[in-house]
Amino acid sequence: MLSIMESDQAQQDPLDPRFVLAEADQARQRLAAGLRLPAGLHPALAAAVAVQVGAAAYGIAAQTTAGLAVALAGVAVLMGGAAVLLHRFRRINGVRIDGLSSQIVLGTGGTSTLVYMGGFGAATWAAFESRWWLVAVAAVAAGVGYAIGTLRWWHAYRNDPAAHAGGVSPRLLAAGAVLACLGFVALLIAG
Repeated sequence: MLSIMESDQAQQDPLDPRFVLAEADQARQRLAAGLRLPAGLHPALAAAVAVQVGAAAYGIAAQTTAGLAVALAGVAVLMGGAAVLLHRFRRINGVRIDGLSSQIVLGTGGTSTLVYMGGFGAATWAAFESRWWLVAVAAVAAGVGYAIGTLRWWHAYRNDPAAHAGGVSPRLLAAGAVLACLGFVALLIAG
């Protein structure tokens, strides 16, 4: 009976670390429940990814300076769109969530990554075969899948903000950048 009284006293004592941690956890839950996504985030993200995938597929298949310019323009569309969406989120909510940033900019969720890679591979193959309608279908599928992956992450974040708030580790980002550079070099050598 004494331990129950001590526990009740700890819950009431604002200097007790357990009380402070419980209050912080409740505040995090209230914050997560009150966050709103900007209107049109998912369609805009899907469109930006679709443009980037289609442009990259064309640029890789063309293997020209103009093709490279188109591929880089696609990256600019995606990065510009992501920056606008993240800015709108921060303006609406007054906070930044690293996990959301890495989901939107880098597609670091499992669903987003797998769908993006599949769509990108299919679009690139279709571009080499000059099947432009299939490039468009694969690019749109990649964009929609990417947006769905982001939506799945958002729901998971709202249910457990502590587990999903963090972004991707710098080591994982560095490994991804190295792999991307090696892939680009391999494409240049093979072309």
